[in-house]
Amino acid sequence: MTERTQQDDTGNGTPDPSKVQTFELIDEVPGTFDGPEAAGPDGEGPDGEGPDGDGSAATEPDAEAGEPAPREPGRAALALASARAAVGRNVRRGGSAVRRRLPTTRRGKVLLVGGTVSVVVLAVAAGVLVDARLREQALLATPAGVRDLEAKPTEQWSIDLENPIASTLVEMPGVLAIAGDAKVRGVDPASGEVLWTVDLEENLSCGPSALLGVGEPSTQEPADPLVCVTSSGEGGEREQRVTVIEADGATKSRELDAGADVVPVAGGGLLRFEIAGGTTEKRPVVVDKLGVPHLPKDFVGPDLTVGVEDAATGKERWSDTLAFGAPRPDSCITYDDSGAPVLDVAGALSWDLHGDVLEVQGCGVSGAFRLDGTRLDDPKDTEDPPADGVDTASFLSLPDGAWVGPDTAAADAAMANDVVHLSDGAAVNLDGHVLVPWATDGRDPGLVLERVGVRTQARSTSADDPGALLWSAPRLRATTLLAEVSGTAVVLDEQGTVRAIDLGTGADRWTLAPKTLSFGDMAWAAESSIFGAYTDGDTLLLPVSADPSGESSGLRLLAVDLRDGSVRWELEQETPYTQLISVDGYLAQVTQHGVVGLG
Repeated sequence: MTERTQQDDTGNGTPDPSKVQTFELIDEVPGTFDGPEAAGPDGEGPDGEGPDGDGSAATEPDAEAGEPAPREPGRAALALASARAAVGRNVRRGGSAVRRRLPTTRRGKVLLVGGTVSVVVLAVAAGVLVDARLREQALLATPAGVRDLEAKPTEQWSIDLENPIASTLVEMPGVLAIAGDAKVRGVDPASGEVLWTVDLEENLSCGPSALLGVGEPSTQEPADPLVCVTSSGEGGEREQRVTVIEADGATKSRELDAGADVVPVAGGGLLRFEIAGGTTEKRPVVVDKLGVPHLPKDFVGPDLTVGVEDAATGKERWSDTLAFGAPRPDSCITYDDSGAPVLDVAGALSWDLHGDVLEVQGCGVSGAFRLDGTRLDDPKDTEDPPADGVDTASFLSLPDGAWVGPDTAAADAAMANDVVHLSDGAAVNLDGHVLVPWATDGRDPGLVLERVGVRTQARSTSADDPGALLWSAPRLRATTLLAEVSGTAVVLDEQGTVRAIDLGTGADRWTLAPKTLSFGDMAWAAESSIFGAYTDGDTLLLPVSADPSGESSGLRLLAVDLRDGSVRWELEQETPYTQLISVDGYLAQVTQHGVVGLG
């Protein structure tokens, strides 16, 4: 059973140690957490609304907070779990031994009380430390997890680069990979020590990595191994090579076809696109009096084969062919240097990769896959694109292994109606589109947030009541879910305001005015002015454009206290946003001069 996480007042940095749930921690199963329920004022949701938005008080029963167990418990986690179990056994055995030797004198009873209290205090302290360590492990396993954001960070180390803006930072297991200057450096993220260096070509593309400068959910797992594609020459003389780099710097390399269209993906894979019949030449298209381009009459485009191969060996893992269907003109057209539209099948091909979910769109072709080859859309539906005319990415990956796709049976296909496909095989039909968190603390809240028209809702993903409406906030017009941490959701609304709400009830907790984030009267640009989200469980770090109007460059790192919304600190930088990444909980950033470690 998945349990919904409520406000966690017992985590790191808790303001009131008396709130710690002491005895429950002793017998807790490692990887889970029992904490107090967080409720809105008088148990009501935002604006006094109940789950149906009718003004009735929320009736959701108290639920315990849950934390998913680590994917693969390592030696440290097993040792901690064993230690915790031993503490519990020793306390129980100690209690039995004391009861068998109860003193009868007043002095003996006083000594007994003191000794028992000492045993309990030590046991509770050990349990709290173990629980905090397990929470930290879950947090640092997320792409947005940071060790400590309490104080303003300073530069801990730096590495100069000849062309830093063109460089890419990629997280590997315990290693920061810096791809740039025709080489890849493996760096200790804590100290900045260069552990190894691999020399490559100038035209270098390594991954899997997040899209640069695009705020989006942090669903990218560490590259294990790192896959780099290099190219040299042009046209028929063009040469391509793929190099696979392990976390210790060991490499394997092989030649690729000159015209191969490939993209590095997770698990040492290489995503490959092949247009049937080879790349077609560009040609002009007819433009009507209104300037609308039209495809040639009876135009039939080529099929597209999509697949993933092992980057090191070239062995095919899977492939699928997307048959040419009914194309839209704009899915087949690009524009030349003079601005004239041209028919360009290869140039119009595009894809979105969100975690392990791939969505492909091209000239008359479309499809969606998991990176293991599982087809997510209907292969028999050749409409372009797959989301029935909705151009935004319609297939997404969620942090807990679930994925989101469009509801093809929805009454109004022109509106976004998502379906959340849970990892246990269950499906939750939404009334609108899901809000995917950019940052989490690694714990499953047991619900998803959705935007429906102008309101925000929460639906259960618990095995007991999947799809149940938990609460609805008619006046919460959330457009982006920045974070889900310790029972709190931090969202960005249509007015450019950052708002924190109780995940369990939808009740408001605090707001951050647009002027605090330099949005001013440019609230419409708020989402494109926030470049990511990072958290240590107590603080939310937002890299924000210093000037959303674009008239001047600069970046602000803004640290917001998750408990009350106060700004803990801010760091103004002259460099524009390039790339900021967390590796094993340590922050690294590309600057105008190279790469620096922040801490």
